[in-house]
Amino acid sequence: MDTQQLILPWYKQFWPWFLIALPAAAVIASISTFFIANNNKSDLVVDSYYKVGKSINQDLSKLKAAETLGISADLESKDGALILSMQVPSSYQNQALEVKLAHKTQAKKDLDFLVTADANGRYRFGENFDQAGRWFIRIEPIDGSWRLQEELVLPLTATEAIDGQ
Repeated sequence: MDTQQLILPWYKQFWPWFLIALPAAAVIASISTFFIANNNKSDLVVDSYYKVGKSINQDLSKLKAAETLGISADLESKDGALILSMQVPSSYQNQALEVKLAHKTQAKKDLDFLVTADANGRYRFGENFDQAGRWFIRIEPIDGSWRLQEELVLPLTATEAIDGQ
C-alpha cells in the first residue's frame, strides 16, 4: 500500500474540524448573548440612581401633602373602563389629573392618562383596558402639588380605595 494514498488532506479529517468547532461555537454563543442582552435591557436598572434617590424625597413630600389635605380616591371598573372618584377639598375639585398606570415589571406596558372630571365629578379613563396583573397607579394634579399612589391587582373585583398609604 502506498503511504500517499492513506494520508488525507487536512480538510477531510475529523480532528481539525473538531478543534475549529469549539472556539467557533463559543464565538457564536457570545455574539448571540450580546444581541439578546442588548435587545432586552432590564427596566429595573437606573442609570442615574442619585437623581432617582433625590426624587424619592420629593415624592414623599407630595404624598404627605395629599394626606394633610385629606385627599383620597376610589377606583372601580365599570363598562370596560376605570372610573376614579376623588375626595378632595373644594378648591381642588374637578381639576385635571395626570393618572399613570405602571406595570410592575414591564415598562413598555406603562400608560399615562390626562383626565378631566365629568358632570358628576368622576374621572373615566382606560377604555377597554383589560391587562390583568399587578400595577401601580399614580394620581396627581397638573401642578404636581400632591400625589396619591397605590398598588393594584387588575382586573378590579371591587372598589379599591387609594389613599397613598
